[in-house]
Amino acid sequence: MSIGTLVGQDRVGQLLRKMVEEDRVPHAVLFIGPEGSGKTAAALSLARALQCTSSRSEAPCESCGNCGRTRVLSHPDFSLLMPFLSKVGDDERRKHLEDAIVNPYSYGLPEASANISIDSIRDLIKSFGYGSYQGNWRTTVILHAHMMRGEAANAMLKTLEEPPKKSLLILTAPSLDSLLPTIVSRCQYFRLGPVPTPTLSAYLMAQRGANQENAAFLSELAGGNVRQALTIASDEAHQTQDRALKFLNALMTGREAQTFLALEQLAGQKADVFDVLKSSEVWLRDVLQLKLAGPERVVNRHRIADVEGLANGMTERTIQTLAEEIERVREMNHRNINLQLSLTELWQKARKTVTMERV
Repeated sequence: MSIGTLVGQDRVGQLLRKMVEEDRVPHAVLFIGPEGSGKTAAALSLARALQCTSSRSEAPCESCGNCGRTRVLSHPDFSLLMPFLSKVGDDERRKHLEDAIVNPYSYGLPEASANISIDSIRDLIKSFGYGSYQGNWRTTVILHAHMMRGEAANAMLKTLEEPPKKSLLILTAPSLDSLLPTIVSRCQYFRLGPVPTPTLSAYLMAQRGANQENAAFLSELAGGNVRQALTIASDEAHQTQDRALKFLNALMTGREAQTFLALEQLAGQKADVFDVLKSSEVWLRDVLQLKLAGPERVVNRHRIADVEGLANGMTERTIQTLAEEIERVREMNHRNINLQLSLTELWQKARKTVTMERV
């Protein structure tokens, strides 16, 4: 079996290949792991491989008619579910699902309040009961299965307990404890970890045309998260990195009136503010690494002068205070908070710490 778009998970890929080639496929499989580890890529590769008409060692081949049909969700024996808000229409849902198949590391993630409804699970159970239209496997992938509503998860248990022949249900979730124990116990699960930095770096060079230095930087910054690596490879991410540097400099040395105005403007851009704060944490981590271990441990090595500039005005205590305050504001992402007030409090805390350090 081809591991398709699965990046850096050789052991899991080998196990899946052997499973398909030897026709020893269980009725339920669960992929668990952190964001960007490849759960979606693994789940879709396995489900589509069983529909592929090429040899098992090449499936999914992406060339046969069945691969074309599963790619656009028109194969009668293949289906895909993921959480949606109730207001999202059928056309938009289909577009998101097709995007997940083509771009398993960069498709749009579900909203925090989205869910998989019991009606979706009931439709799944009904279709499974019909068996395969083409006489082979019936496969369904449920992405972000931990976001199923309670009644939906319970409704799915009967299908897991009494699965039809030649049917495979594939789930993805961040961890075992994010699902009902009764669901986990009925699945064969595979654990995926962060992608090794050298592997991720090679992937970025091959797939995104990044040069070696930039690919290495992005891979270290992403910490084994392929999704994050692809995101920060964009021009927008570099702009966010620059904004984060200016934000930290303003907190430390900016004039009061100008800093207050800048914070007010940043607070008004709620879609961007948390990305700026996240990038700020990366700068702070680099400053700490520079002080404790030297430049070789710095992620932003290509901008070492900027890291050194920040380090000149920060003690370890200042770094710790800023990091704690930034994390406090970031944790409020899903709450209805006054961002301007929170950022102002962060600024005041930073200035107070700097003043105390200078006394």
